[in-house]
Parts: sequence; structure tokens; C-alpha cells
Amino acid sequence: MEENMEHLENQNHSNEEKAENMPHETVNANPDPSADDENIHARDGKTTSEKNESERAAETPASSRSDTSGEQAQKLPEIKKPRKPIRVSLGVLVVCILLTGLLVFQATFVSLSLENERKINEAFGLFSGLDKLTSVAELYEQFYLYDVDADLLDEALARMYILSSGDRYASYYTAEEWAASVSSSAGNSVGIGVYVVLSEFGDIEIAHVMSGSPAETAGLQRGDRIVAIDGRRVSEIGYEAAVNSVIGEIGSTVDIEAVRSGETLHFNVTRGTYTIETVISDIVEQDGEKYGYIRIIEFMQITVSQFENAVNSMMNSGVKGFIFDVRDNPGGDLDVICDILDFLLPEGPIVHILNADGEEEEVYQSDAKEIDLPMTVLVNGNTASAAELFTSALRDYEKAEIVGTLTFGKGCGQQGFALSDGSVVFITSFFYNPPFSENYDGVGITPDVTVELPETLQNVSLFLVEPEEDTQLMAALDVLSSR
Repeated sequence: MEENMEHLENQNHSNEEKAENMPHETVNANPDPSADDENIHARDGKTTSEKNESERAAETPASSRSDTSGEQAQKLPEIKKPRKPIRVSLGVLVVCILLTGLLVFQATFVSLSLENERKINEAFGLFSGLDKLTSVAELYEQFYLYDVDADLLDEALARMYILSSGDRYASYYTAEEWAASVSSSAGNSVGIGVYVVLSEFGDIEIAHVMSGSPAETAGLQRGDRIVAIDGRRVSEIGYEAAVNSVIGEIGSTVDIEAVRSGETLHFNVTRGTYTIETVISDIVEQDGEKYGYIRIIEFMQITVSQFENAVNSMMNSGVKGFIFDVRDNPGGDLDVICDILDFLLPEGPIVHILNADGEEEEVYQSDAKEIDLPMTVLVNGNTASAAELFTSALRDYEKAEIVGTLTFGKGCGQQGFALSDGSVVFITSFFYNPPFSENYDGVGITPDVTVELPETLQNVSLFLVEPEEDTQLMAALDVLSSR
């Protein structure tokens, strides 16, 4: 069984670096592509913080430092074409455009004649391998039997450049993919609304059904094994193809055959809209005391309101402390994680933004309001990026003890830039340091209490692990009850 679930959605979403994940991010990474969440819906997940931008001591930079931030999209600096671009039929090559006032530059591919492209290359002297690319383009222009799709070539060149740059966290989105990502970050989704994993039988197991989703309305439950979709057996068409076949347009239906406790059931599910759940909460008890358990799947725009609502609800229920579970959390939006930490922490720094030279460019600050209850944070090797900042900040302020295993180790962030055609490139352009401790990039965060899951649960999705089997959760409860 796969370690993490998959979050299925109806969109053409690029996942090239979501794993090492994660799609478009400021402080986000999926350490392992196999650890992606798959959600059957048309994603696009997190409501923005109810706090106005002016309420934060340090505002977000003009360019977007946000991987899936919908409202940040308007902040992306646009890379514009030269005032007088020279266009020719086939010479789709590279032009480097320097961004005024930015430390980061973007390379975008535009259509140029081969002759003029050479002149630009000589002037800038940036691409040593351009002669070979020019030669290939000339050969195709002279000898190829058919037309070349210039737009397709543009996309391929852009992706090739990013892949060749060595920037393991960089990502590229077409205009359509970016629009879908923006919508998803705001929590707007179309689909059936479940998290699923590959079961031990080779079919699809439902790990979590989202509240108010079409799947919940139809009666699907956690633990159901989907064995056939629209009459096609999962075992015959394969897991990925089966998962993709569940995705569809709003108002369309899908016939699902599932097995529950040995009984075969049939469901006709109408795909519809629902809100992505990035926060899952419950109350757990130990020694007669109640504690709030809050799992954060990813830091999206809608996560802020979901997290604050969960914390406030549990405090009203009289919990004595909190367990924040960021295991398998790949990170997310910088503004989101700062809003959440501001909600939890006392007055002081939240994160320090540093440029490539190690010079501090910005400090995000927290106000004096805080949550004054004992806390623990659950982490593992797939806890990355913004989730690591969440972890280290709470420890820096001595708000929480950390339980689990060594984290992934990503202490750098990506800045987003809009290209002239509406596509977006995210480039690793800054480091971010915790409030008081050292940067953990390439190192990870060592827990205060190191606890492994049982070997039999190492490759099981956390959604499918029962609380009493979760040795890390039990250890976190022990830590809380002793404080």
C-alpha cells in the first residue's frame, strides 16, 4: 500500500516537482513522488486569513512567494516580451529578459528568426549550448516535412530549461494549470471528494471521505475498496488509469463498485463541488483528560480558517493541549504558514527571508495574541518546507515538543513569476530561517522524542492507521500528559 494518499481532481495539473512536490510553492516540497496525496476532485485547496494584510507587521513581497496562493496570483511580476519582437515561422528559441528591480531573472522562450536570435545570444552571452539548439532548429526548418507547433515547442523548451537548471524545487505552470491551482488553493473543488490509496489487493482504497462531498452524499466510506469504475475492473486497467477515470466534469456521474466488509456495493455518484479538507481534527483522551488532535495535510489558503476553527472549537470543548500532526505534509504557502503561526505564537519574529548571499531581506512578525496551551508536533521524513517552519517555530518559542522522526530538510523557498502568455514559473530564490534557530535546509529537524512507527505500518497511509496503533501519536499524548 502506498504511504500517502492521492488527491484526485478534475484538472490538468502539472506535478513535475511536487515531490521534490511539490507543485508551485513558496515553502513547499513533496519529498517523495509516491507520497503525493491523490484526491478525486477538481482541486484547487485553502479561505485566506481573515486578518487584513495591514495587520501583519511585515507584508508579503511584491512578487509572489506562494505556491498555490490564489490571491497571490495578481502579485506575480510579469515577464514581458521585447517591445519589438521579431517573429519568424519556426525559429522558436530563447530570449533572456532581465527583470528590473529584481534579483531573480526569468528566461522565456519567444519566436525569433534564427539570425536575430544569434545576435541576441551574442549580446547576452548567456547560453553556451544555443548553437546546437540553433542548428537543430535550422535543420527542422529546412528539411522537416510537416509544420512544428510553436506553442508546443515553447512549452517544451520552458520545461527543458527548468529541468536542466538543477533547481529541484522549480515548477512551471501553463495558464490553465495555474488557474486551476489558484482555484484549488482557495478550496474550490469539483469531483467526488475522497482521498485514496493503492490497496494491498491492487485496487483503490478510500482513506478519507471529505465532509459534504458527493462521495459522502452517495454513501461511500473510509475503508471501502473500489474494485470497478463504470464497469471496468481496476485490476485490469491499472491503478493510475482507474484513479483518473473517476475524475470528471461537474454534473457528470460515475458508477463505482466497492467492497465493504466482504460485501459488494454499487454507488452512482454525481460529481459536484465541495471544499477541500486540509485540516482534519478530533478529540483524543488520556488519563481522563481531553486533547485536541489536528492534522494539517498541506498549507493552502483555506487552511488558515480551517485550522483556526478547529483550534477554537476544541478550546471551547475544554481540551488541555494540542497535538499538531504535520507528518507527510509537503509544505505550502508562505503567507498561510505565517498567518497560522501568528495565531499560535506570542509577539516576535516568525521567519527571516534571506537572499542567495545570506543577506536578510525581510522578517515576518507575530503579534502578542497567542494560544497558551501545551502542544506537541508530530513529524516524519516527509514533513517538509513550510511544515518544517511550523515545527521549528513552535519549538523556538518553547511552545511545543517535537515527536517522530527526522524531517525532510527544505529551508529554501520559491518565488513565482508570471510570463507574458499567462504561464507561471516558480524558481528557488530565497532561504527562510526559523525565528531563532538555524536553517535546516539539507539537514532536517531532529525531534525531541524520536519514535518510529511499527514496521508493519511503515508503508501504510496515516489515514488508515488506527490511533491505538500509532506509536508516534501515543508518544505525543504521553508528552502532553506529563506537562
